[in-house]
Amino acid sequence: MGKGGFSNRIVLVLTGVPGVGKSSVARILSKRLKGTHIDLTELALKENLTLEFDEERGVQVADLERIRERLKELYDSSGGPMIVEGHFAHDVVPAEMASRVFVLRRAPWRLKPEFERRGYAKAKIRENIEAELLDLSLVEALEAYEEGIVCEIDTTDLALEEVAEEIISIMEGRIPCRRGFIDWLGHPISKVILEEL
Repeated sequence: MGKGGFSNRIVLVLTGVPGVGKSSVARILSKRLKGTHIDLTELALKENLTLEFDEERGVQVADLERIRERLKELYDSSGGPMIVEGHFAHDVVPAEMASRVFVLRRAPWRLKPEFERRGYAKAKIRENIEAELLDLSLVEALEAYEEGIVCEIDTTDLALEEVAEEIISIMEGRIPCRRGFIDWLGHPISKVILEEL
């Protein structure tokens, strides 16, 4: 057994705001690594691990404690790699379980039309754009996990397969894990996006 009672099995955590490619990349990785893909939002809804419906944001509120317990059960009962993805992964995947955490990032000016296409309410669009601009997913990941296992990937101009390949390359040590290199606020388009919100 590894640290905290967990074995040395690979558990990859994919986090980031909606629209960065978490679900699609997790599906690709689970096929390539012959692992189990766990979509935290899907798990919460399918197994009724929710608390209430947030009318203002138009979403179910996840029961983080119950999801954390369910994740531990899934970990104990499955073999092979686990790919866990969700924007609240840092709240439910214990630090001692995570092998590597990948924060997927995407330019806010690319996210806005994606959110509109998905029919997000204006408040939800603003919340997610601001979160991406302010590196919120990275900050939350660094608060929850050791800095050395947290990596950022800019998915803006990459195909989903390329994102998965970059993750595998980092896991295999062929390219370095990097973080702190993305600065959306320093980009001139960000000012326009903020004015539109």
